Amino acid sequence: MPNYKKGTRGNIARNNTRKRKFQGNQFTNNEGEKFEASVSHDHSASGKKLHARDSEDIITNPLHGYRIIEFFTVFTALSEIVKCSVCNQKIKFNECSSRGLGFKIVVTCPCGNKTINSGPFINNGFEINRRIVFIMRLLGVGREGINLFCNLMDLCTGLSKSCYANIVEHIYNTVKLSFEFLSQKAVKEEMEKNVEQGREKNILKVSGDGTWKKRGFKSNYGVATLIGYYSGKVIDLKTKSSYCQGCIYWKNKTHTEEFRKWIEYHEDECQKNHEGSSGKMEVDAMKEMFSTSEEKFGVKYGNYIGDGDSKTFKAILDLEPYGNELPVVKSECIGHVEKRMGSRLRNVRKEKKLSGRGKLTDKVVKKLTKYYGLSIQRNVNSVENMKKAIMATYDHIFSTTENPQHDNCPVGVDSWCKWQKAIAQNRDPRKENLAPLLGEDLKQHLLPIYQDLSKDDLLERCLGGHTQNANESFNATVWRLSPKHLHSGLKVVEISAYIAAGIFNEGYTSVLRIMNLLNLNIGTYAKIFADSTDEERITRQNRKSLSETKDARSARRQHQIDENQLFEEEEGLLYGPGIAN
Repeated sequence: MPNYKKGTRGNIARNNTRKRKFQGNQFTNNEGEKFEASVSHDHSASGKKLHARDSEDIITNPLHGYRIIEFFTVFTALSEIVKCSVCNQKIKFNECSSRGLGFKIVVTCPCGNKTINSGPFINNGFEINRRIVFIMRLLGVGREGINLFCNLMDLCTGLSKSCYANIVEHIYNTVKLSFEFLSQKAVKEEMEKNVEQGREKNILKVSGDGTWKKRGFKSNYGVATLIGYYSGKVIDLKTKSSYCQGCIYWKNKTHTEEFRKWIEYHEDECQKNHEGSSGKMEVDAMKEMFSTSEEKFGVKYGNYIGDGDSKTFKAILDLEPYGNELPVVKSECIGHVEKRMGSRLRNVRKEKKLSGRGKLTDKVVKKLTKYYGLSIQRNVNSVENMKKAIMATYDHIFSTTENPQHDNCPVGVDSWCKWQKAIAQNRDPRKENLAPLLGEDLKQHLLPIYQDLSKDDLLERCLGGHTQNANESFNATVWRLSPKHLHSGLKVVEISAYIAAGIFNEGYTSVLRIMNLLNLNIGTYAKIFADSTDEERITRQNRKSLSETKDARSARRQHQIDENQLFEEEEGLLYGPGIAN
């Protein structure tokens, strides 16, 4: 475990730029061959998911395409050079029957008038209106944003409430149907990978997590997801809402005749599907997904990877979705277990007033938290090895030259322990001048934390090194489509979740498939964009998964931590509650 000496502005950069042997760059693999996305799909989770995507069933129309033109300029010029083929007289162009962004072009000449639609027509509406609502949803923009864009671009007055609501309803039904197809496909793929791993075909291992539209456990909307462990794809999700505008409006009119008439048809349309606190949304959603897994997919979720942030797993155990014959087994997300060390250290620092130089500074807390996490990650096959590695880091941080405590530290020239590394290199470690990270007075405060976080029952749930990284990535995708700072109802949140699941599982190919179901024409540019975006995603994630790129990110983070601590020591505390008093 390295101990860094205090740096200055001048030597921070030098301390982090050690000359290293060339190991290949982000465009080469271990053999030095050129990195090609087309032959390296299996480097990252995204590559594994997207390399099998199939776009052959996507219907495209290379002749379709929209352009933004200024009507008066273009059609005034046309009227000067175009004549009627019947009467050989000049013609004029006007517009009429505007409906959202669509309208009719009126061609006038002495022979009479003729109208031309400005674009394709779907049922009783212009395609462009359905298209802009769907595409703007991919950008996280609703009706207000659409109307702002249309009016300031002088395109039209925008979409009416009724028109927008009808389109949203149609999109909702379509994306829900699309997600049901994708989830069935994902479950089938997970079952196939289960067999490849030597597991029972219909007993799946899944990771679950919940996310909310607002922080602080006061959100009206939440989304819970289950992702297959081997495929990395969303196989089921539930959206919860504790709010309904209609119910709020009629809350004080429950004894009226109008309310009784209203409630008859509202029950099927009510936006509220959750009773209780926001924190309970994840619990209820998971219970529903576990209890319906056999009916929907013909599978059972035998292993559950959770974060321990809620009582979800306890609720699943109490539910006994598959009876006594198949009790659900829990695995901990090792990333969240690592965070527990940081939380415990910050709590004891605040409670025992252990902040300041030589004590539990932010840098030290982050370092100890990282060492704890690495002790688990590097020993995911053995509880005993995990425990030994964790306690080795504890002994190491209090070791001195006079009282070395490096017996449990890894040996060899590649060891993170400088003491053991010096021994392996036939050097006297006592001459290394290795100062302890923390003083002996902190032992009594840290020992209970290390003992508690190295208990067998906790470490047993860390075996296998499972994480919820896929769930966290999906959660971010949902709120990009339905931004947290903008209000949206249950249907919009559900639409965002269903679209996000498609993008997460199969990239923008799923978006094109939804557009086909919506009867939206897919032209050349849309197809090229979807294909190139998916390929860029694979290339980007493959590059990020390379060890050289990971090392570079870690080095940049460490450099920033060192630099910030140096500035804080020089400048003192400049920001905090009540600091100006």
